[in-house]
Amino acid sequence: MKVLRATIESPLFKVTTAPYLVLDTDFYIRGVNPAYLRATGRSREELVGAFIFDAFPDNPDDPGASGVRNLTASLERVLRHGTSDDMGIQRYDIPDLHAPEIFRVKAWSPVNSPLTDADGRIVGALHHVEDITAVYQSLRHAGGSGAWDGARQPTASLRRAMLALAFHQRAARAPGRAVPGDLPGAGVGDDGVSAAALARRDALWHSIVHAVGQGRSGGGCAAAVGDCAVRELAGADAAVITLHSSGSQNVQLAVTSAWGQQAEELQWITGSGPSLTAFATGRPVLVPRLDQPASAWPLFTEAACRIGVGAAFAYPLCTATAPLGTLTLYHRGDGPVKPPDDAEAFAQIATTVLLADLEGEIGEEIRATADQDDINTAVGILAVAQQISTHDALAWLRTTARAKAMTLADCAREVLVRRPPEAPF
Repeated sequence: MKVLRATIESPLFKVTTAPYLVLDTDFYIRGVNPAYLRATGRSREELVGAFIFDAFPDNPDDPGASGVRNLTASLERVLRHGTSDDMGIQRYDIPDLHAPEIFRVKAWSPVNSPLTDADGRIVGALHHVEDITAVYQSLRHAGGSGAWDGARQPTASLRRAMLALAFHQRAARAPGRAVPGDLPGAGVGDDGVSAAALARRDALWHSIVHAVGQGRSGGGCAAAVGDCAVRELAGADAAVITLHSSGSQNVQLAVTSAWGQQAEELQWITGSGPSLTAFATGRPVLVPRLDQPASAWPLFTEAACRIGVGAAFAYPLCTATAPLGTLTLYHRGDGPVKPPDDAEAFAQIATTVLLADLEGEIGEEIRATADQDDINTAVGILAVAQQISTHDALAWLRTTARAKAMTLADCAREVLVRRPPEAPF
C-alpha cells in the first residue's frame, strides 16, 4: 500500500524519538522506526512482516495478562470507526532481549490512529507507545496504590506526570546521549552531560511523580513540583511557581507556604523583583544575598527583607519560543546562600510538567487568566465610554451575559469587538 510505504519512508518517522509501528488491516507489522526498536529491544528483522501478536504475545506466566485482548479491541475500534483510540496506561510485558522465554514487566501508554488512502479508505493503523515502566515500577514499590493500583486507570494529573517523565527519559536515551544504566562506569556523554547528572535528574522526576501518585499535593502536578523543590533543593525554604500573563493577572500555580506567597506578592505590589526580571529576560536571576545596598529593586528588597527573605533565586519556565512563567525559591534568614545545584534542572522539569498539563488544570488556569484580562478590559471600556463606575459596568456585563446565555468572558469579548458599546443604562 502506498500510504503505508509513504509513512514508513517518511523522514520524520525515521528520526523522531517517539516509538512508532505501522500495521496493515490484518495486524501484520509493515514498518517500525528506530525509536520503537530501542523501546522494545527488538530488531527490524524480527518484527517487519510478523503478526503483531506473534511478535508480542501475552506473558504466559501472568494469568491476568490483558495486553493482547486490549490492544486487539483498540485496533478493531480504530479500523471500524476510523478514529484514534487512546488506551490509557496498559501493562504489556515483552520477552527479554537475552532470554526470550523470560518476560520483562513493561507498562505503556499506547495510542492507535487510522491510516487512510486518498479515497478515505482505512488501509492500516499507526501504533504509538510511550514506555512508562520506570514510573509504574516506582509507584508499585512505593506502595502508591492510593492513587493507582494498576487495575484501574491513574488520575489525569498522575498520568500527565508519568508521560512527562517518559518524554524526558526517551529524549535522554536518544543516540549520542549518556544514560544512567546504559553505560556502566560512564563519565561524560557526547553532549557534556554526566551520567551522575542524568541520574540525579531522573531521581528528581521520580520524587515529583511519587508526590502526585501518593496524593501529597492537593494542587496536582505543579504543586508536587513545588513541594519537591523544598524537599530536594538545599536552602529553599519556600517555592512558588507562577504563571505570568500579558495582562495584570498572574496565577500562582504552586505555593509551598504563606510566607513564600507573601514574598512573591511583594513583587506585584512593588512592580519589581527577581521573578518579574527572570520572566522578562528569560534568564535565571540569582540573588544569594538580598540585603545589598545597590539592589536593582529597592522597594521590593526593603519589603522582602522586612519579612525575613535573605536570598531569592528565580528561574524562567521557558517553552521553545517564550517564557511561560517562573519558579522562584526563597531562603529565610541571612545570606549569602549558594543557589541550589539542581535548581535549573528543576525549572526544566517544572516546564515539562506544565506543558504536559496544558489540557488539564494548568490549561484551565491559562484560559481563566486570559478570560479575566478580557473582562477587566471590557469593564474599563464600559466605564469610560458611558461615564459610569467600574462596579456598575461589571454589573451590566453580568446582567447582559445572563440575558444572552453567554459566559462573562464571551460577553466581554463581544464588548471588545463592538467598542464603543451601546449605553448599558
